[in-house]
Amino acid sequence: MYRFLLLLVCSVSIATSSLLFAQEKTTPLDPTVQQQYQAGQQALSAGKDKDAIDAFKRANKLASNPCFKCFVGLAAAYTRQGDLKNALDSCDRAVATATDNSNKANAHAYKGKALLTIGKPDAKRFGQAEQEFRTAIELAGNDPVLHLDLAITLLRQSKDDQAREELEKCVALNPGPAIAEQAKMLLANPRRAREEFAPDFQLTTLQGQEYDLKEMTGKIVVLDFWATWCPTCRESLGELKELSRKYRSDKVVVISISADENDAAWRDFIAKKKMEWPQYRDADRKLAKSFGIHAFPTYMVIDSDGIIKQRIVGMDPQENIVHRLKATLAAMPQLEGAQGK
Repeated sequence: MYRFLLLLVCSVSIATSSLLFAQEKTTPLDPTVQQQYQAGQQALSAGKDKDAIDAFKRANKLASNPCFKCFVGLAAAYTRQGDLKNALDSCDRAVATATDNSNKANAHAYKGKALLTIGKPDAKRFGQAEQEFRTAIELAGNDPVLHLDLAITLLRQSKDDQAREELEKCVALNPGPAIAEQAKMLLANPRRAREEFAPDFQLTTLQGQEYDLKEMTGKIVVLDFWATWCPTCRESLGELKELSRKYRSDKVVVISISADENDAAWRDFIAKKKMEWPQYRDADRKLAKSFGIHAFPTYMVIDSDGIIKQRIVGMDPQENIVHRLKATLAAMPQLEGAQGK
């Protein structure tokens, strides 16, 4: 269960290292508490973080004793909301409530991830995260995921020699394919831990075009996460259409990724608005989840090396969101002289 929760929390920046290492040993919950806890799980799975927080809090109030699982759920929801204070508080409560070393290790690991994934961690927070992962390893023993998480934290502090030791330990413990692949990638290119690399994706657009991020190396990729029911998205269409035509297609690829559930309505809207650039409907929200999208519109600018250079979310009342996107692209040196088809 907690493997799944942590995957939801950390998909933004530590995607493949977000599988937790053990199934917690907890006392079965009272049926009424379990019902609320399950509601929290379902809300978290659906991306409804506020509903998840409310459900986990209700479960905790109903429990005769502090509910470890509920505090972990709260930590997951608060982390995904970017609420560091409450995420850390929930982790500390989970540690205090834990009944064995396995549970304590999990709580410390969550705290380390919160410190790494919320906002822009400074040197102090990197050091705090490192200590949380070291504590988790002391409590849980050798686990490949914990060694990988510690390695990422060390790499972000430019402690590459120490990080290499942890990555080699991770690989030696024969983890699953996803964990092993990331550890090997970091051994080959430590920079991947210091930059936010976009998760790999493949898609086929409404127009039948096939795109694979790995095959777009050398190009700037702009992902437009939107929906027909989003007023700000609709207001931005004119400028987005202009932007899609501004740069040569061998330099910039703009792909609109819709969260619409109704396929017919989505197709009809695209046809009426003459949205001729690549369009894709993210029916299962797989792409949105992999990129940690929680608001519309969100623009993702991925540079020619596959690094996410900027996320632009929502609309600043003082400045149009597409204008901000244009400014970001205009400042990228590799696009100098790239205007025109």
